[in-house]
Amino acid sequence: MVVAAVRRATDELLEEVGYEGLTLPEVAARAGVNKTTVYRRWPTKVELITGLFLLRTAQQDPGRDTGSLVGDLVAMLEDIVGHVNSPATRAVLSVALGGALDDATRTAREAFWDERFHHGAAIVERAVARGELPPEADARLLLEDAGSPVYFRLLITGQAVTDADIEFFARRAAQRAGGTGAAGE
Repeated sequence: MVVAAVRRATDELLEEVGYEGLTLPEVAARAGVNKTTVYRRWPTKVELITGLFLLRTAQQDPGRDTGSLVGDLVAMLEDIVGHVNSPATRAVLSVALGGALDDATRTAREAFWDERFHHGAAIVERAVARGELPPEADARLLLEDAGSPVYFRLLITGQAVTDADIEFFARRAAQRAGGTGAAGE
């Protein structure tokens, strides 16, 4: 109950004031909890943002199962595009992508990406089970290959990512990973 209230308050404040304007006392006030409750669970803003985002990521489905590797990658990339446009995700990514690399930030960044790759590995596991990828396929490398151009365009260059781009990035990553080009792709 407290976590849900804090998550809701954090999302609302990120929407209203952005990452830089967000403060833990304001989150506590908006959530209707004592600020010591927030500080006990999340001692810093980085830990709050990352912790709540990791919780959200862990509760998501492990990628839509479309029946094919390329289809699953396309679905994953579409989800990335949708999520990157939310203020909460942008705040986490700003922590995950840069800033001063103190121990808390480094730990938060590693936890964020480890969870994202762990979560996405289900796509590769399903493709191996369907015979679309060899058993030795490297899940992290495949997910990095598919997702990197999307993150690069959205966060670095500010370019749009079209449906055609998503399809191309998914097919290219599947092919590089040794995908078989199974039916439905």
